[in-house]
Amino acid sequence: MRVVKISPLKRLVTVVPESTLDLLNIYRVLEVGDVVYAVTSRELKKERRDGSVDSVRVAVELGVEVLEKSLDPMLKRLDLLGVIRYESRELGLVGKHHSIHVSVGDELTVESRKNFQRLEAMAKYYRGPGIRRDVALVLVDDESLGVYRAEPSGMRVLFHETVAEGKREPDQRQKALQKIYAAAAEKLKDVDEVYVFGPSVTVDEFVSYLKREKPILYQRVKKTGFVSTTDQAGVSELLRGGVLRELGEMVKAVADVIDVEELMRVLATEPGKASLGFVETLNALRMGAVEKVLVSEDFLWSRYMDKDVWELVDRAEAHGASVRVISTGSEATDKLNGLGGVAAILRYSVDPSLLRRVD
Repeated sequence: MRVVKISPLKRLVTVVPESTLDLLNIYRVLEVGDVVYAVTSRELKKERRDGSVDSVRVAVELGVEVLEKSLDPMLKRLDLLGVIRYESRELGLVGKHHSIHVSVGDELTVESRKNFQRLEAMAKYYRGPGIRRDVALVLVDDESLGVYRAEPSGMRVLFHETVAEGKREPDQRQKALQKIYAAAAEKLKDVDEVYVFGPSVTVDEFVSYLKREKPILYQRVKKTGFVSTTDQAGVSELLRGGVLRELGEMVKAVADVIDVEELMRVLATEPGKASLGFVETLNALRMGAVEKVLVSEDFLWSRYMDKDVWELVDRAEAHGASVRVISTGSEATDKLNGLGGVAAILRYSVDPSLLRRVD
């Protein structure tokens, strides 16, 4: 969870959930009577002199006093229903009911008059120095180029262009590529670091273009390597190959791969230092033996109302063990689901028979 602001004086915190576990923790901490602030849009209707009506949507920040809270496992979001107590512009909404839907990546401000200490404790637990590097990947070959920005949720497409069918002659293709290079460089002008991947000939060609035409941007090229395609399949290829490991603190998809790879290595070399499945992992936590818990997003959403799941989370926090949620839709989560959806890397070896007992 990214903590944007903690204000003890105003008794509020502003956070951005970055995983399913973050949403579930916000759900646990929120209480009826808390006020949640979020930016939304409302439709306004204005009547013209001729009697016709225009509709326009305007952005407005609303403060909603929470009356009900629920989790939606289908849409993987937190739903809050309440009464509007604040509006950033006068729209006549105060006193009306309103729903706020919170998904991973949505900024949310919570004001708690009754139990701010619990809210503050959650925010301080997650608050860290933060990573502020702005990194982009350039995937290039002799007919196309893609630019992808590294974000916590994954690699977002900034630009992708292919040489047109009618420009495949060498001279025409070269001119078309130069035009694509220029367009890509425009997308890269504000980034801090650039990684360039593709066949070595085209990587060298693009880097030479930057050196010649965009020397400041050329200085930001930190890494080059090979990838076989410039589309999203190329990004997946880089993730699987572990080439982007240094982005693990910035991009969740990279961190997921690193964590599951680490688990598989421990299983292969020191099996006594790993627990597999919910029962083994909970027992290991009760013993204080866990260093890192890995739990699949699918598992969390299927059992989020199970009190034993929250015991797992609480014990991890109490013993200083990290909890990593592995996102749905990746090879990493497929591997983890194959091991029961929950696993842990232990601080020391434990007799497996002790971990398998059911109380």
